[in-house]
Amino acid sequence: MANSSIRIETERLIVRRFEDRDVADILEYSQHEASDEHRRRNVDWELTEESVRQWWTPMATMRPEEAIHWLSLVVELKAEGRVIGNVGFNAKRIGEKPQGQIGWILGRDHEGNGYATEAAEALLEYLFRAVGFHRVYAMTSPDNRRSWQLMERLGMRREAHFVKNCHHDAGWTDEYVYAILAEEWTARR
Repeated sequence: MANSSIRIETERLIVRRFEDRDVADILEYSQHEASDEHRRRNVDWELTEESVRQWWTPMATMRPEEAIHWLSLVVELKAEGRVIGNVGFNAKRIGEKPQGQIGWILGRDHEGNGYATEAAEALLEYLFRAVGFHRVYAMTSPDNRRSWQLMERLGMRREAHFVKNCHHDAGWTDEYVYAILAEEWTARR
């Protein structure tokens, strides 16, 4: 697999490893209302500097093949020089090739500008080209329309609609699964 140095530049973004200087930005984009179920479920750290450092520090050196559970990368907005969200993935080897799941989250103030699509495209390109993934999938709830529409913009196909398979504070929820194969990604490029 690819080495541990990950830095992906797009027209407007830099997708890269966590650095200690990112803590304040991560705290800022992680803020959410208690009723914001999607954001609350995807922010895996407490909203304190100590918790952010504890959760993010292992991400700074984890190799892609070690991302059995998850490897997150910060999304930095070039024009502002600050972190506005993150993308991430997990990986497992099946046969000769790895495959895994991807996900993303942006701060509320930066939604609706195409940044999540741009960052997710960059991550998919990295996983298929540099790491050699065979297949990538993503999951979201049916009511998170912006997320599953992003998956469709990426060329992912809906492969499953699991009924009441996740339990959160609001009770049992459905989940969509989208996926794309390396050859499908290459054909789209």
